[in-house]
Amino acid sequence: MQKSAAHKKPLFYLATLVAAVFLTLTIVPQVSAQGLDEDIMPPDDVENLQIEVYDQAVLLSWDVATDDTEVVGYNIYSGPESVTAEEGEYSNDVIDAGDVIEYLVEDLENGEEIYFAITAYDAAGNESENYSNEVYGTPDESYGEAPEASHGAADEEPPTVSDAQALDNETVSIEFSEAVVLPADEPETAFSIINNATSETLAVNTVEMDPDDVLGQTVLLTTDPQEGGAEYILTAGIQIEDTVGNPIVSGTSDTAAFIGSTVEPGSDLTGDLPEEDFEAPTVVSAEALDMNSIQLVFSEPVILDSDPELNFFISEADDATNELSIMSVERDDTGSVMMIETSDQEDVEYSVIVTGVLDEAGNEIDDLANTATFMGSVDGADDMDDPMDDNPLDDMMDDDDGMALTPENVQNLVATLLNDLVVRLTWDMPDDPSIIDQILYKSTDGGNNYDAGTPLGVDREEVEVTGLTPGTEYYFKVTTKDVEGNESDGMITHIMLPETGMGVGLLIGASMGLAAFRNKKKK
Repeated sequence: MQKSAAHKKPLFYLATLVAAVFLTLTIVPQVSAQGLDEDIMPPDDVENLQIEVYDQAVLLSWDVATDDTEVVGYNIYSGPESVTAEEGEYSNDVIDAGDVIEYLVEDLENGEEIYFAITAYDAAGNESENYSNEVYGTPDESYGEAPEASHGAADEEPPTVSDAQALDNETVSIEFSEAVVLPADEPETAFSIINNATSETLAVNTVEMDPDDVLGQTVLLTTDPQEGGAEYILTAGIQIEDTVGNPIVSGTSDTAAFIGSTVEPGSDLTGDLPEEDFEAPTVVSAEALDMNSIQLVFSEPVILDSDPELNFFISEADDATNELSIMSVERDDTGSVMMIETSDQEDVEYSVIVTGVLDEAGNEIDDLANTATFMGSVDGADDMDDPMDDNPLDDMMDDDDGMALTPENVQNLVATLLNDLVVRLTWDMPDDPSIIDQILYKSTDGGNNYDAGTPLGVDREEVEVTGLTPGTEYYFKVTTKDVEGNESDGMITHIMLPETGMGVGLLIGASMGLAAFRNKKKK
Protein backbone atom coordinates (compact mmCIF):
# COMPACT_ATOMS: atom_id res chain seq x y z
CA MET A 1 0.00 0.00 0.00
CA GLN A 2 1.32 3.43 -0.94
CA LYS A 3 0.79 6.46 1.29
CA SER A 4 1.64 10.11 1.54
CA ALA A 5 3.19 11.51 4.67
CA ALA A 6 3.68 15.05 5.95
CA HIS A 7 6.81 16.46 7.55
CA LYS A 8 6.60 17.53 11.18
CA LYS A 9 7.57 21.10 11.99
CA PRO A 10 9.88 21.46 15.10
CA LEU A 11 8.83 23.71 17.97
CA PHE A 12 11.81 25.99 17.47
CA TYR A 13 10.65 26.74 13.93
CA LEU A 14 8.30 29.38 15.35
CA ALA A 15 11.24 31.14 16.92
CA THR A 16 13.13 30.97 13.65
CA LEU A 17 10.14 32.48 11.86
CA VAL A 18 9.90 35.34 14.37
CA ALA A 19 13.61 36.02 13.96
CA ALA A 20 13.23 36.03 10.18
CA VAL A 21 10.42 38.57 10.39
CA PHE A 22 12.54 40.78 12.66
CA LEU A 23 15.50 40.64 10.29
CA THR A 24 13.21 41.42 7.37
CA LEU A 25 11.88 44.51 9.10
CA THR A 26 15.39 45.78 9.94
CA ILE A 27 17.48 44.67 6.98
CA VAL A 28 15.19 45.07 3.97
CA PRO A 29 14.88 48.85 4.36
CA GLN A 30 18.70 49.07 4.40
CA VAL A 31 18.96 47.05 1.22
CA SER A 32 16.37 49.26 -0.45
CA ALA A 33 18.21 52.32 0.68
CA GLN A 34 21.34 51.05 -1.06
CA GLY A 35 19.37 50.80 -4.30
CA LEU A 36 20.14 47.11 -4.76
CA ASP A 37 17.70 45.08 -6.87
CA GLU A 38 19.32 41.66 -6.33
CA ASP A 39 16.78 38.80 -6.10
CA ILE A 40 17.08 37.38 -2.59
CA MET A 41 13.54 36.07 -2.11
CA PRO A 42 13.14 32.29 -2.45
CA PRO A 43 10.16 30.79 -4.28
CA ASP A 44 7.17 29.66 -2.27
CA ASP A 45 7.06 26.05 -1.16
CA VAL A 46 5.83 23.46 -3.63
CA GLU A 47 2.28 22.28 -2.95
CA ASN A 48 0.33 19.09 -3.63
CA LEU A 49 3.09 16.64 -4.54
CA GLN A 50 1.51 13.42 -5.83
CA ILE A 51 2.86 10.04 -6.86
CA GLU A 52 1.91 7.20 -9.21
CA VAL A 53 3.82 3.93 -8.84
CA TYR A 54 4.89 1.66 -11.70
CA ASP A 55 7.37 -1.08 -12.57
CA GLN A 56 10.84 0.30 -11.61
CA ALA A 57 9.54 3.86 -11.77
CA VAL A 58 7.33 6.48 -10.15
CA LEU A 59 5.62 9.45 -11.76
CA LEU A 60 5.68 12.62 -9.63
CA SER A 61 3.45 15.63 -10.24
CA TRP A 62 2.90 18.85 -8.31
CA ASP A 63 1.32 22.31 -8.47
CA VAL A 64 3.13 25.29 -9.95
CA ALA A 65 5.10 27.24 -7.33
CA THR A 66 5.15 31.04 -7.24
CA ASP A 67 8.01 33.51 -6.82
CA ASP A 68 8.48 37.28 -6.72
CA THR A 69 10.35 36.99 -10.04
CA GLU A 70 9.91 33.62 -11.74
CA VAL A 71 10.32 29.96 -10.87
CA VAL A 72 12.68 28.38 -13.41
CA GLY A 73 12.91 24.82 -12.10
CA TYR A 74 12.35 22.21 -9.44
CA ASN A 75 14.64 19.94 -7.43
CA ILE A 76 13.57 16.40 -6.54
CA TYR A 77 14.89 14.99 -3.26
CA SER A 78 14.61 11.29 -2.44
CA GLY A 79 15.86 8.56 -0.17
CA PRO A 80 14.98 5.25 1.47
CA GLU A 81 13.80 6.92 4.69
CA SER A 82 11.30 9.60 5.58
CA VAL A 83 12.61 13.06 6.53
CA THR A 84 10.53 14.22 9.48
CA ALA A 85 13.07 15.91 11.72
CA GLU A 86 15.01 19.16 11.35
CA GLU A 87 18.32 17.33 11.10
CA GLY A 88 17.05 14.79 8.56
CA GLU A 89 18.03 14.84 4.90
CA TYR A 90 17.44 12.78 1.77
CA SER A 91 20.39 10.60 0.83
CA ASN A 92 19.96 10.15 -2.92
CA ASP A 93 21.40 12.54 -5.50
CA VAL A 94 19.20 15.55 -6.12
CA ILE A 95 17.43 15.52 -9.49
CA ASP A 96 17.12 18.84 -11.30
CA ALA A 97 13.77 18.37 -13.04
CA GLY A 98 13.82 21.69 -14.89
CA ASP A 99 10.73 23.80 -15.43
CA VAL A 100 8.12 21.03 -15.38
CA ILE A 101 5.29 19.99 -13.06
CA GLU A 102 5.56 16.29 -13.81
CA TYR A 103 8.61 14.03 -13.75
CA LEU A 104 9.15 10.31 -14.27
CA VAL A 105 11.84 8.90 -11.94
CA GLU A 106 13.13 5.74 -13.58
CA ASP A 107 15.56 2.85 -12.90
CA LEU A 108 14.28 2.27 -9.36
CA GLU A 109 14.50 -1.07 -7.55
CA ASN A 110 11.23 -2.97 -7.36
CA GLY A 111 10.20 -3.87 -3.83
CA GLU A 112 12.21 -1.06 -2.21
CA GLU A 113 10.32 1.79 -0.56
CA ILE A 114 11.43 5.28 -1.57
CA TYR A 115 10.43 8.75 -0.31
CA PHE A 116 10.24 12.00 -2.29
CA ALA A 117 9.90 15.75 -1.71
CA ILE A 118 10.20 18.76 -4.05
CA THR A 119 11.56 22.30 -3.89
CA ALA A 120 11.40 25.15 -6.41
CA TYR A 121 14.23 27.48 -7.45
CA ASP A 122 14.41 30.80 -9.31
CA ALA A 123 16.91 32.27 -11.79
CA ALA A 124 19.02 33.71 -8.96
CA GLY A 125 19.44 30.26 -7.41
CA ASN A 126 17.10 30.91 -4.49
CA GLU A 127 15.44 27.66 -3.39
CA SER A 128 12.24 27.03 -1.44
CA GLU A 129 12.93 27.09 2.30
CA ASN A 130 10.80 24.01 2.94
CA TYR A 131 10.30 20.70 1.29
CA SER A 132 6.92 20.00 -0.23
CA ASN A 133 4.72 17.40 1.41
CA GLU A 134 6.46 14.03 1.34
CA VAL A 135 5.16 11.08 -0.69
CA TYR A 136 6.40 7.54 -0.94
CA GLY A 137 5.79 4.31 -2.77
CA THR A 138 7.21 0.88 -3.55
CA PRO A 139 7.70 0.16 -7.27
CA ASP A 140 6.58 -3.29 -8.35
CA GLU A 141 6.29 -5.18 -11.60
CA SER A 142 2.57 -5.75 -11.00
CA TYR A 143 1.85 -2.02 -11.40
CA GLY A 144 2.68 -2.14 -15.08
CA GLU A 145 4.90 -0.18 -17.42
CA ALA A 146 5.39 3.51 -16.73
CA PRO A 147 4.19 6.13 -19.23
CA GLU A 148 6.62 7.87 -21.52
CA ALA A 149 9.08 10.08 -19.65
CA SER A 150 7.91 13.66 -19.39
CA HIS A 151 10.99 15.38 -18.00
CA GLY A 152 13.08 17.99 -19.64
CA ALA A 153 10.54 20.36 -21.21
CA ALA A 154 8.22 23.02 -19.87
CA ASP A 155 4.47 22.71 -20.33
CA GLU A 156 3.62 24.68 -23.46
CA GLU A 157 0.52 22.73 -24.43
CA PRO A 158 -2.77 24.62 -24.13
CA PRO A 159 -5.72 22.89 -22.47
CA THR A 160 -8.49 21.51 -24.69
CA VAL A 161 -12.12 20.58 -24.11
CA SER A 162 -12.32 16.78 -23.97
CA ASP A 163 -16.03 16.29 -23.35
CA ALA A 164 -19.25 17.91 -22.17
CA GLN A 165 -22.30 16.21 -20.69
CA ALA A 166 -25.61 17.34 -19.22
CA LEU A 167 -25.92 15.92 -15.70
CA ASP A 168 -29.46 17.26 -15.46
CA ASN A 169 -31.40 19.88 -17.40
CA GLU A 170 -29.65 22.73 -15.57
CA THR A 171 -26.16 21.30 -14.98
CA VAL A 172 -23.39 20.66 -17.51
CA SER A 173 -20.09 18.93 -16.74
CA ILE A 174 -17.06 19.89 -18.86
CA GLU A 175 -13.93 17.76 -18.88
CA PHE A 176 -10.62 19.32 -19.98
CA SER A 177 -7.45 17.61 -21.17
CA GLU A 178 -5.57 18.82 -18.07
CA ALA A 179 -6.10 20.80 -14.89
CA VAL A 180 -7.48 24.29 -15.56
CA VAL A 181 -7.89 27.55 -13.68
CA LEU A 182 -11.09 29.61 -13.89
CA PRO A 183 -10.93 33.40 -14.13
CA ALA A 184 -11.35 35.03 -10.73
CA ASP A 185 -14.06 37.43 -11.91
CA GLU A 186 -17.27 36.42 -13.71
CA PRO A 187 -16.10 32.96 -14.84
CA GLU A 188 -19.51 32.35 -16.45
CA THR A 189 -18.52 34.78 -19.23
CA ALA A 190 -15.79 32.34 -20.27
CA PHE A 191 -18.37 29.86 -21.61
CA SER A 192 -21.06 30.04 -24.27
CA ILE A 193 -23.70 27.46 -25.23
CA ILE A 194 -25.95 27.51 -28.31
CA ASN A 195 -28.72 25.23 -29.51
CA ASN A 196 -27.27 23.69 -32.67
CA ALA A 197 -30.67 23.49 -34.40
CA THR A 198 -32.06 26.94 -33.53
CA SER A 199 -28.84 28.90 -32.80
CA GLU A 200 -30.50 30.19 -29.62
CA THR A 201 -28.18 30.90 -26.69
CA LEU A 202 -28.47 28.88 -23.50
CA ALA A 203 -27.57 31.16 -20.59
CA VAL A 204 -24.72 30.10 -18.30
CA ASN A 205 -25.53 31.24 -14.77
CA THR A 206 -22.75 29.92 -12.52
CA VAL A 207 -19.39 28.19 -12.97
CA GLU A 208 -17.30 26.22 -10.46
CA MET A 209 -14.64 23.54 -10.36
CA ASP A 210 -16.02 20.06 -9.70
CA PRO A 211 -15.22 19.43 -6.01
CA ASP A 212 -15.13 15.67 -6.63
CA ASP A 213 -12.35 15.90 -9.25
CA VAL A 214 -9.04 16.03 -7.37
CA LEU A 215 -7.20 16.43 -10.69
CA GLY A 216 -8.88 19.78 -11.38
CA GLN A 217 -9.90 18.86 -14.94
CA THR A 218 -13.69 19.09 -14.55
CA VAL A 219 -15.83 22.24 -14.48
CA LEU A 220 -19.53 22.39 -13.59
CA LEU A 221 -21.89 24.92 -15.19
CA THR A 222 -25.45 25.74 -14.19
CA THR A 223 -27.65 26.89 -17.05
CA ASP A 224 -31.17 27.95 -17.84
CA PRO A 225 -33.43 24.91 -18.39
CA GLN A 226 -32.26 22.90 -21.40
CA GLU A 227 -34.43 21.47 -24.16
CA GLY A 228 -34.44 17.72 -23.63
CA GLY A 229 -32.88 15.86 -26.56
CA ALA A 230 -31.60 19.00 -28.25
CA GLU A 231 -27.98 19.16 -29.37
CA TYR A 232 -26.00 21.99 -27.78
CA ILE A 233 -22.55 23.27 -28.72
CA LEU A 234 -20.42 24.49 -25.80
CA THR A 235 -17.43 26.76 -26.31
CA ALA A 236 -14.78 27.64 -23.72
CA GLY A 237 -13.14 31.05 -24.05
CA ILE A 238 -9.48 32.03 -23.91
CA GLN A 239 -9.99 33.11 -20.30
CA ILE A 240 -9.62 29.43 -19.38
CA GLU A 241 -5.96 28.57 -18.69
CA ASP A 242 -4.01 25.59 -17.46
CA THR A 243 -2.06 25.74 -14.21
CA VAL A 244 1.02 27.27 -15.89
CA GLY A 245 -0.92 29.98 -17.69
CA ASN A 246 -1.39 28.48 -21.17
CA PRO A 247 -4.77 29.74 -22.44
CA ILE A 248 -7.17 27.58 -24.38
CA VAL A 249 -6.87 28.08 -28.14
CA SER A 250 -9.87 29.25 -30.09
CA GLY A 251 -10.83 26.83 -32.85
CA THR A 252 -12.03 23.23 -32.75
CA SER A 253 -10.32 22.15 -29.51
CA ASP A 254 -12.36 24.58 -27.40
CA THR A 255 -15.79 23.12 -28.21
CA ALA A 256 -17.86 20.05 -27.39
CA ALA A 257 -21.38 18.88 -28.15
CA PHE A 258 -23.83 17.57 -25.58
CA ILE A 259 -27.49 16.57 -25.56
CA GLY A 260 -29.94 18.48 -23.40
CA SER A 261 -31.24 16.50 -20.43
CA THR A 262 -34.81 15.96 -19.28
CA VAL A 263 -33.79 15.14 -15.69
CA GLU A 264 -34.90 17.78 -13.21
CA PRO A 265 -32.20 19.05 -10.79
CA GLY A 266 -32.38 17.24 -7.47
CA SER A 267 -34.50 14.41 -8.87
CA ASP A 268 -34.64 11.38 -6.58
CA LEU A 269 -32.93 8.99 -8.97
CA THR A 270 -32.54 5.45 -7.61
CA GLY A 271 -29.55 3.25 -8.32
CA ASP A 272 -26.22 4.22 -9.81
CA LEU A 273 -26.28 6.31 -12.97
CA PRO A 274 -24.54 4.77 -15.98
CA GLU A 275 -20.93 5.70 -16.47
CA GLU A 276 -20.17 8.23 -19.18
CA ASP A 277 -20.56 6.98 -22.76
CA PHE A 278 -17.52 7.57 -24.96
CA GLU A 279 -18.43 5.06 -27.70
CA ALA A 280 -19.37 6.58 -31.07
CA PRO A 281 -22.38 5.16 -32.95
CA THR A 282 -21.73 3.05 -36.04
CA VAL A 283 -23.75 1.89 -39.06
CA VAL A 284 -24.67 -1.78 -38.70
CA SER A 285 -26.53 -2.50 -41.96
CA ALA A 286 -28.52 -1.06 -44.85
CA GLU A 287 -31.25 -2.79 -46.84
CA ALA A 288 -33.63 -1.79 -49.64
CA LEU A 289 -37.18 -2.67 -48.59
CA ASP A 290 -38.70 -1.60 -51.91
CA MET A 291 -37.70 0.62 -54.81
CA ASN A 292 -38.29 3.78 -52.75
CA SER A 293 -37.46 2.65 -49.19
CA ILE A 294 -34.23 1.88 -47.34
CA GLN A 295 -33.87 0.59 -43.78
CA LEU A 296 -30.66 1.72 -42.07
CA VAL A 297 -29.66 0.24 -38.70
CA PHE A 298 -27.31 1.89 -36.19
CA SER A 299 -25.45 0.31 -33.27
CA GLU A 300 -27.38 2.47 -30.77
CA PRO A 301 -30.08 5.16 -30.66
CA VAL A 302 -29.00 8.25 -32.58
CA ILE A 303 -30.08 11.87 -32.94
CA LEU A 304 -30.40 13.41 -36.40
CA ASP A 305 -29.90 16.95 -37.63
CA SER A 306 -32.86 19.33 -37.67
CA ASP A 307 -32.87 18.66 -41.44
CA PRO A 308 -32.23 14.89 -41.32
CA GLU A 309 -32.00 14.47 -45.09
CA LEU A 310 -28.61 16.21 -44.81
CA ASN A 311 -27.26 13.39 -42.63
CA PHE A 312 -27.33 10.88 -45.49
CA PHE A 313 -25.75 10.61 -48.96
CA ILE A 314 -26.72 7.68 -51.20
CA SER A 315 -25.18 6.96 -54.58
CA GLU A 316 -24.25 4.05 -56.82
CA ALA A 317 -21.26 2.24 -55.37
CA ASP A 318 -19.40 2.33 -58.70
CA ASP A 319 -20.40 5.86 -59.69
CA ALA A 320 -20.83 8.46 -56.95
CA THR A 321 -22.29 10.94 -59.44
CA ASN A 322 -25.46 8.83 -59.74
CA GLU A 323 -27.20 9.84 -56.53
CA LEU A 324 -30.53 8.84 -55.05
CA SER A 325 -32.64 11.77 -53.87
CA ILE A 326 -33.68 11.53 -50.20
CA MET A 327 -37.33 12.46 -49.74
CA SER A 328 -37.76 11.87 -46.00
CA VAL A 329 -36.18 10.18 -42.98
CA GLU A 330 -38.13 8.58 -40.14
CA ARG A 331 -36.73 7.12 -36.94
CA ASP A 332 -38.41 4.17 -35.20
CA ASP A 333 -39.25 4.01 -31.49
CA THR A 334 -35.87 2.47 -30.60
CA GLY A 335 -34.02 5.39 -32.15
CA SER A 336 -31.55 3.05 -33.85
CA VAL A 337 -33.46 2.18 -37.05
CA MET A 338 -34.07 4.72 -39.84
CA MET A 339 -36.60 4.46 -42.68
CA ILE A 340 -35.31 6.52 -45.61
CA GLU A 341 -37.58 7.33 -48.55
CA THR A 342 -35.65 7.71 -51.81
CA SER A 343 -36.17 8.32 -55.49
CA ASP A 344 -36.56 5.21 -57.68
CA GLN A 345 -33.73 2.74 -57.24
CA GLU A 346 -32.23 0.49 -59.90
CA ASP A 347 -30.97 -3.08 -59.62
CA VAL A 348 -27.42 -1.98 -58.78
CA GLU A 349 -25.30 -1.77 -55.64
CA TYR A 350 -25.64 1.47 -53.69
CA SER A 351 -23.49 3.02 -50.98
CA VAL A 352 -24.89 5.11 -48.12
CA ILE A 353 -22.69 7.53 -46.16
CA VAL A 354 -23.81 8.99 -42.81
CA THR A 355 -22.45 12.27 -41.40
CA GLY A 356 -23.25 14.50 -38.44
CA VAL A 357 -25.26 11.88 -36.53
CA LEU A 358 -24.83 11.84 -32.73
CA ASP A 359 -25.71 9.34 -30.05
CA GLU A 360 -27.58 10.41 -26.91
CA ALA A 361 -24.28 11.18 -25.13
CA GLY A 362 -23.19 13.54 -27.91
CA ASN A 363 -20.62 11.24 -29.55
CA GLU A 364 -20.50 11.82 -33.31
CA ILE A 365 -20.66 8.82 -35.64
CA ASP A 366 -17.37 7.03 -36.18
CA ASP A 367 -15.84 8.09 -39.52
CA LEU A 368 -14.43 4.59 -39.91
CA ALA A 369 -17.85 2.94 -39.55
CA ASN A 370 -20.31 5.38 -41.15
CA THR A 371 -20.96 3.60 -44.45
CA ALA A 372 -22.91 0.58 -45.72
CA THR A 373 -23.80 -0.92 -49.08
CA PHE A 374 -27.05 -2.47 -50.31
CA MET A 375 -28.60 -3.76 -53.51
CA GLY A 376 -31.25 -1.51 -54.99
CA SER A 377 -34.76 -2.89 -55.29
CA VAL A 378 -37.14 -2.68 -58.27
CA ASP A 379 -40.15 -3.97 -56.28
CA GLY A 380 -43.03 -1.61 -55.61
CA ALA A 381 -44.25 -0.72 -52.14
CA ASP A 382 -47.59 -2.50 -52.77
CA ASP A 383 -45.76 -5.83 -52.82
CA MET A 384 -44.06 -5.20 -49.47
CA ASP A 385 -45.11 -5.54 -45.85
CA ASP A 386 -44.86 -2.59 -43.48
CA PRO A 387 -41.11 -1.78 -43.66
CA MET A 388 -40.95 -0.65 -40.04
CA ASP A 389 -42.11 -4.10 -38.99
CA ASP A 390 -39.25 -5.75 -40.86
CA ASN A 391 -36.34 -7.11 -38.92
CA PRO A 392 -33.03 -6.96 -40.83
CA LEU A 393 -31.72 -9.84 -38.76
CA ASP A 394 -34.81 -12.08 -38.64
CA ASP A 395 -32.90 -15.10 -39.81
CA MET A 396 -30.53 -14.68 -36.89
CA MET A 397 -33.14 -13.91 -34.25
CA ASP A 398 -35.71 -16.73 -34.53
CA ASP A 399 -35.32 -20.42 -33.85
CA ASP A 400 -37.39 -23.22 -35.40
CA ASP A 401 -40.25 -22.59 -32.94
CA GLY A 402 -40.47 -18.89 -33.83
CA MET A 403 -39.21 -17.83 -30.37
CA ALA A 404 -36.84 -14.85 -30.12
CA LEU A 405 -33.24 -15.89 -29.53
CA THR A 406 -30.89 -13.94 -27.31
CA PRO A 407 -27.42 -13.13 -28.62
CA GLU A 408 -24.42 -15.11 -27.42
CA ASN A 409 -22.78 -14.24 -24.13
CA VAL A 410 -19.26 -12.90 -23.77
CA GLN A 411 -16.71 -15.42 -22.51
CA ASN A 412 -13.86 -15.45 -19.97
CA LEU A 413 -14.90 -12.35 -18.00
CA VAL A 414 -12.06 -11.55 -15.57
CA ALA A 415 -11.77 -8.74 -12.97
CA THR A 416 -8.26 -7.50 -12.10
CA LEU A 417 -7.46 -5.02 -9.33
CA LEU A 418 -5.24 -2.32 -10.89
CA ASN A 419 -5.18 -0.47 -7.58
CA ASP A 420 -7.46 -0.08 -4.61
CA LEU A 421 -9.99 2.04 -6.54
CA VAL A 422 -9.70 0.86 -10.15
CA VAL A 423 -10.77 -2.51 -11.56
CA ARG A 424 -9.95 -3.70 -15.07
CA LEU A 425 -12.44 -6.07 -16.72
CA THR A 426 -11.43 -8.20 -19.71
CA TRP A 427 -13.45 -10.69 -21.72
CA ASP A 428 -13.74 -12.37 -25.11
CA MET A 429 -16.36 -11.06 -27.53
CA PRO A 430 -18.43 -13.83 -29.20
CA ASP A 431 -18.52 -14.21 -32.97
CA ASP A 432 -22.19 -13.31 -33.31
CA PRO A 433 -23.10 -10.85 -36.13
CA SER A 434 -26.42 -10.00 -34.52
CA ILE A 435 -24.72 -8.21 -31.60
CA ILE A 436 -24.77 -4.41 -31.82
CA ASP A 437 -23.87 -3.49 -28.23
CA GLN A 438 -22.49 -4.74 -24.92
CA ILE A 439 -23.77 -3.57 -21.53
CA LEU A 440 -21.77 -3.42 -18.28
CA TYR A 441 -23.73 -3.72 -15.04
CA LYS A 442 -22.47 -3.18 -11.48
CA SER A 443 -23.83 -4.51 -8.16
CA THR A 444 -22.85 -3.96 -4.53
CA ASP A 445 -25.34 -6.36 -2.92
CA GLY A 446 -23.95 -9.68 -4.04
CA GLY A 447 -25.47 -9.53 -7.52
CA ASN A 448 -29.07 -9.32 -6.36
CA ASN A 449 -29.58 -5.86 -7.86
CA TYR A 450 -27.58 -4.17 -10.62
CA ASP A 451 -27.38 -0.55 -11.75
CA ALA A 452 -28.94 0.78 -14.96
CA GLY A 453 -26.02 -0.42 -17.04
CA THR A 454 -23.40 1.29 -19.22
CA PRO A 455 -23.34 0.74 -23.03
CA LEU A 456 -19.85 -0.29 -24.17
CA GLY A 457 -20.30 -0.65 -27.94
CA VAL A 458 -19.74 -3.73 -30.00
CA ASP A 459 -15.93 -3.84 -30.33
CA ARG A 460 -14.65 -3.44 -26.78
CA GLU A 461 -13.16 -6.37 -24.87
CA GLU A 462 -11.69 -4.41 -21.97
CA VAL A 463 -12.79 -1.58 -19.67
CA GLU A 464 -11.40 0.10 -16.54
CA VAL A 465 -14.05 0.80 -13.88
CA THR A 466 -13.42 3.82 -11.64
CA GLY A 467 -15.34 5.71 -8.96
CA LEU A 468 -15.46 2.65 -6.68
CA THR A 469 -15.73 2.54 -2.88
CA PRO A 470 -12.96 1.03 -0.73
CA GLY A 471 -13.82 -2.11 1.22
CA THR A 472 -16.76 -2.99 -1.06
CA GLU A 473 -17.34 -6.23 -2.92
CA TYR A 474 -18.44 -5.51 -6.49
CA TYR A 475 -20.24 -7.84 -8.85
CA PHE A 476 -19.85 -7.04 -12.56
CA LYS A 477 -21.99 -8.43 -15.36
CA VAL A 478 -21.40 -7.98 -19.10
CA THR A 479 -24.27 -8.76 -21.48
CA THR A 480 -24.68 -8.55 -25.25
CA LYS A 481 -27.57 -6.92 -27.09
CA ASP A 482 -28.91 -7.31 -30.62
CA VAL A 483 -30.70 -4.83 -32.88
CA GLU A 484 -34.12 -6.02 -31.70
CA GLY A 485 -33.22 -5.25 -28.09
CA ASN A 486 -32.80 -8.91 -27.09
CA GLU A 487 -30.20 -9.12 -24.33
CA SER A 488 -28.15 -12.10 -23.22
CA ASP A 489 -28.16 -13.38 -19.64
CA GLY A 490 -24.64 -12.07 -19.25
CA MET A 491 -21.43 -13.33 -17.66
CA ILE A 492 -20.69 -12.36 -14.05
CA THR A 493 -17.51 -11.88 -12.05
CA HIS A 494 -16.84 -10.25 -8.67
CA ILE A 495 -13.95 -8.73 -6.74
CA MET A 496 -13.38 -7.34 -3.22
CA LEU A 497 -11.72 -3.92 -2.92
CA PRO A 498 -9.25 -3.24 -0.08
CA GLU A 499 -10.34 -1.09 2.83
CA THR A 500 -7.73 1.63 2.49
CA GLY A 501 -8.79 3.39 -0.67
CA MET A 502 -5.18 4.53 -1.17
CA GLY A 503 -4.76 3.07 -4.64
CA VAL A 504 -1.34 2.42 -6.07
CA GLY A 505 -1.18 3.99 -9.50
CA LEU A 506 -3.58 6.72 -8.39
CA LEU A 507 -2.67 10.13 -7.10
CA ILE A 508 -1.91 8.83 -3.66
CA GLY A 509 0.48 11.44 -2.42
CA ALA A 510 -1.88 14.39 -2.35
CA SER A 511 -1.48 15.63 1.21
CA MET A 512 -3.85 18.54 0.64
CA GLY A 513 -4.33 20.89 3.51
CA LEU A 514 -1.24 19.60 5.32
CA ALA A 515 1.20 22.20 4.09
CA ALA A 516 1.40 23.78 7.53
CA PHE A 517 3.09 20.65 8.87
CA ARG A 518 6.09 20.64 6.55
CA ASN A 519 9.60 20.36 7.95
CA LYS A 520 12.11 23.12 7.21
CA LYS A 521 14.44 21.98 4.48
CA LYS A 522 17.95 21.13 5.61
CA LYS A 523 20.45 23.28 3.66
